[in-house]
Amino acid sequence: MGYQWMPGLMAILRDVAEHEVTQALNNPRRWPRPVKGQHGIPYLAIWTRTGTGRPIIVVLRHLGGLDSMIVAAKPMTTLEAAQLEQWEQDHA
Repeated sequence: MGYQWMPGLMAILRDVAEHEVTQALNNPRRWPRPVKGQHGIPYLAIWTRTGTGRPIIVVLRHLGGLDSMIVAAKPMTTLEAAQLEQWEQDHA
């Protein structure tokens, strides 16, 4: 699967480093969750961890075939991290 960065995303990325996004997307334990954006645009939110175990969410837009664009990334809230931990336990 190939990933492209949304143009300009690096300039507005807050609280998550580029290498953390890459680590998270390379993590084999990912919880993909379909989400809808503005105007009903479909995205895929990947709930996962960085190489250091930090829980983050990376949002992708499917471009076709095996390619996706990284459109957003953020650290998880405490509630989101608890949901990820539960999912990890349920899928151990």
